[in-house]
Formats: sequence, C-alpha cells, structure tokens
Amino acid sequence: MRVAVLTSGGKDSILALHRLLESQRIDKKDLILVGAYPKNPESYMFHTVNLHMLDAVAKCLELPLKKIEVSGEEEKEVFELENELSKLKLDAVCIGAIASLYQFKRVERTCKKLGLKLFAPLWGEDQEKILREIADKFEAIMVSVSAMGLDESFLGRRIDEECIEALKRLNRKYGVNLAGEGGEYESLVLNAPLFRKKINLRKLEKLWFGNSGVAIVKDYEIVDKDIF
Repeated sequence: MRVAVLTSGGKDSILALHRLLESQRIDKKDLILVGAYPKNPESYMFHTVNLHMLDAVAKCLELPLKKIEVSGEEEKEVFELENELSKLKLDAVCIGAIASLYQFKRVERTCKKLGLKLFAPLWGEDQEKILREIADKFEAIMVSVSAMGLDESFLGRRIDEECIEALKRLNRKYGVNLAGEGGEYESLVLNAPLFRKKINLRKLEKLWFGNSGVAIVKDYEIVDKDIF
C-alpha cells in the first residue's frame, strides 16, 4: 500500500507518521512525504513557516519527499492538492489532523474522489495526551505564534512539560487550542524516534510583529544522534 504523508515537518504530521508505522499496517518503503508549498502565506489549509526545512526532515527520516506548489487560496488550494495527489499512484493519505474539521473534511473529500483510504491516527484524541507524547518522544519547537497570550518568548521554545502547562494556562484564560489546531502556533520537529539523524539549529531568527511572530531557521546541521 503506497501512502502519502501530508506534512510540513510539524509535530502532528510527524506523530501521525510515527503512529502509522507503529501500527505495523504500513511498511516504511511504501511511504512518501508530501509537502505543500503555498504561494499565499495566509493559506487556510497548509503551514507556511520553515517549509525549507522539509528537505532536512525528509533526510533525517530517510523518506522521499514530493513538493507540490499550491496557490494558498481558499478552496482552490484543495483542488490543487487533489490534482497533484492524483499523479502519485497512491492507495492512501495520512494526515495529522486532531480536531480541525476544516482540514479533515477537505482531505476526506479529496480521498473519496480519488478512491484513496484516509489515515488520521490522531483524530479526536485528547490534545493534552498528544502533547505529552510529543514532549516525551520528540524534540519539537514552536516556529510561529498567533494567539492571545502567546508572546515572543514562545518562539523557538521546545514543546516540553513546562510548555504544556503554560499552554494549559492560556487555554483556560484565553481559549487557546492546546495543539494549535486553530492556527495559534506552528511547530518544527528536530528529532524523533523515526529520525535516523537529527537537526541541530545553528541560527534561529525571531521576527515579532506586535501580536504574532515567527522563528525562521537560518542555519542548521544534520548530525548523527544517540539512540532516542
């Protein structure tokens, strides 16, 4: 079964990939990473920050990467995704959606039109539980924040137990989604159990725009790692 894993290199899609292989239903040799590169940074469907790091993530995972260009325009980008997936001779698609009906329904519709199975290993799961699994197994950092309470100090911050507690406080105070499903934040995975090597950051540039910000990877290295 040939499966496309839709990913931006963030925590949810990488965890979904981890779960998919952990289930032993899919062999790694049958996987391909698919990264969407929106022209519009305000894409409704896809993350846009640090997409240049997908090459490094693919290298660490030792998986092929298919890059697809989309407009980033609402709904149009969904049809563009469908068109590109139709060219890949797939049997299934895997996504990291947890609670976002916007993303889930559109990918589900695309899969139905193309006759593909949809894997969504994280769908409907408790978000705090997911974050704790990420904190325990991954080295993942926040690379974009855009929500009340998420200030500049969160840029480049590792998603660990302390970070989760901070997110829980912001959830109670402002309603911030714990997993960032509403676009509150984006993440980048630097190390995970599936990674054969890991990403070390050399330079991270933080840009703050008053009530939102991004952390752009300017320099990095791919290095051997100890057993994770």
